[in-house]
Amino acid sequence: MKYALIASALMLVSGLGFETGIVIAQTTSKPSATLTPTQTTVANFQTENYSVRVFRQGSQTRMNLFDKRTNKLQLNAAPVQVERGGQQTNYTTSEGERLFRISVDQAGNRSVEINGPGQVIQEMTN
Repeated sequence: MKYALIASALMLVSGLGFETGIVIAQTTSKPSATLTPTQTTVANFQTENYSVRVFRQGSQTRMNLFDKRTNKLQLNAAPVQVERGGQQTNYTTSEGERLFRISVDQAGNRSVEINGPGQVIQEMTN
């Protein structure tokens, strides 16, 4: 259809007395779609001041941490270390001098702990 319109336009132009030239039609292929690793949510909860999401992306476990008080994303897909002990799992990462630990147990208790210079924050939910 696209080439038929071009040919029709060229015939119209030549019928009006304009000189026609050679038109080369060229198609380009679309770049292949980039595959993004599948994400699986491991833990997702909110405390009074934080919204937490721990997820697996490919073979890596990562964490998002949103501070509702400041309306800022503190961690964005930060890789975490996973520590399982007894009935509790801890997801830990650091940024600068701050250590972030998310704890989830089988009873449904969850907590956010942030340790930084002169600052320790701990919030729990269940």
